Amino acid sequence: MSSHVEVSATGGIGPELIAALQPSLTPFAVEPGELLFRQNDPADGMHVIAQGRIRVQGRTLADGLVQLAEVGPGDIVGEFSLIDLGRRSATAEAVEATQGHFLAREQFERLIFMGDAAATGLARHIRHLACARTRSTIAAIAQTPPGAAEMRPAPPAHAPPKPRAKDGAAAMLQALHQFSHFRPEEIAQLMRAASVTDAARGTVLAAPAGSAVGLYVILRGAVRTGLPIGGGIEQLLIHGPGKIVGAIAALDGGPQPAQLDVREDAILIHLPQERMARLEADSGSGSVKLVDLVSKQLTADLRALSRRQGRQRSMAALNAAGETAHV
Repeated sequence: MSSHVEVSATGGIGPELIAALQPSLTPFAVEPGELLFRQNDPADGMHVIAQGRIRVQGRTLADGLVQLAEVGPGDIVGEFSLIDLGRRSATAEAVEATQGHFLAREQFERLIFMGDAAATGLARHIRHLACARTRSTIAAIAQTPPGAAEMRPAPPAHAPPKPRAKDGAAAMLQALHQFSHFRPEEIAQLMRAASVTDAARGTVLAAPAGSAVGLYVILRGAVRTGLPIGGGIEQLLIHGPGKIVGAIAALDGGPQPAQLDVREDAILIHLPQERMARLEADSGSGSVKLVDLVSKQLTADLRALSRRQGRQRSMAALNAAGETAHV
């Protein structure tokens, strides 16, 4: 179990941003022992704590409870639910009488697509928070020896991606359900800023600790995120058509947190790293829609990695308990 998807201090959000969002917030109040939400509930929005304290707990594979955090005034709970449609990964219970404000996901989405500056600032904060937490989660996973089921052969050495003519790529992109809500002119704008490449199975798009390579949108094929270990790869994630990879380093400019290699012959749209800052700052509808897809992909990947880390921790606890019982 991990706290990575439900709790954070406001940090870079700051009181000014919260104040700017005030017209879109609704008040809430809970008494000691009352729940803000329960693990596996539909995630419908973010809570901003103004007064009181909230305990956040998660249930493990062994059906135990683990306290993940205790938060108070100035903290937020459930911020990633503003980005995706996932379920709550933990239970939030009032330790004492608690008051604050709630921002519903539907309202947040309306503000984003209206170009509201406060909502855009909050979305940027959440994206970069997701980048930081994904980095720390991958680093933690790397410290635990993988099981045999998690290991795959290392890809054979292969040539780098080859440039491909853009002919037909826009139609392929528009046909993917993730991009079906883009207007033709928005697709055309994206394609003008991008290149298209062919990448054969085994091609390494990015190496761990390497420099940022930018975003890849997968038109065809599959790309793996993994950690090289010995002569193999610990497989973390697999992405197919319509998915986006490489977003973490493209957004924060840091080194690659893991290896990206092609698992099935792929056609990829490539947006260079220097485009990301301009995309985040651009209020055009096509840029807003693409950045929203990036946010959703980051959050979905973080949830998947956090579940994996939670399973690792639970199995380690079960194994430790078993060893103790046999002493």
